[in-house]
Amino acid sequence: MKNIDFYFDFISPYSYLVAIQLARFSDEHGVKFEWLPVNLPKLIHQSGNVPPATIKNKAMYSLRDLKRWAAYLDVPFKMIRPGAFDSRPALRIAGALQGEDRRVFCLAVFEALWSDDIDPRKDAWLEALFVLRKLPESWLDLRSDVFETNVGRALEAGLFGVPSFIVHGKGKPELFFGLDHMDFLARACRSESDLGAA
Repeated sequence: MKNIDFYFDFISPYSYLVAIQLARFSDEHGVKFEWLPVNLPKLIHQSGNVPPATIKNKAMYSLRDLKRWAAYLDVPFKMIRPGAFDSRPALRIAGALQGEDRRVFCLAVFEALWSDDIDPRKDAWLEALFVLRKLPESWLDLRSDVFETNVGRALEAGLFGVPSFIVHGKGKPELFFGLDHMDFLARACRSESDLGAA
């Protein structure tokens, strides 16, 4: 079974559209994902990248593209203005959780945020999510800054944004970036020989 690192931040709508597909992807391709929360603004800055929202034409295109993808995947989607909320409290909890607990929590956050179940601009939105998604209240007390330290790990792997994947197999670890590269990710999972071609 191949291990795949999945780097994400809750402020990334493309990460949401990837996250909701991972359970099926894992079953279809026999892979295991490690969900790795990361501080996206810091990763963008330290990699020399720029936020998409700072480029007017790119921001306008991204909004149309996100709506197309949500329609294609047949999932609810409500755009949140870039910079409208702070994802770090949720990232701290995600970093403190492990394995399946982390996956369950992260998926609940993604779905509630980007389907418009909750408004992250309101105070106590995270507490409201716990009630809505019936998550263990004990998780609210968990805190870890691993999402900050994951920035260094991501930079070493060549990342410049999220969603990003690092495939670990028999050969050299391979980076795949973006929702639109999941087909290449699937090819890499089917055959080691596809890594070079992808």
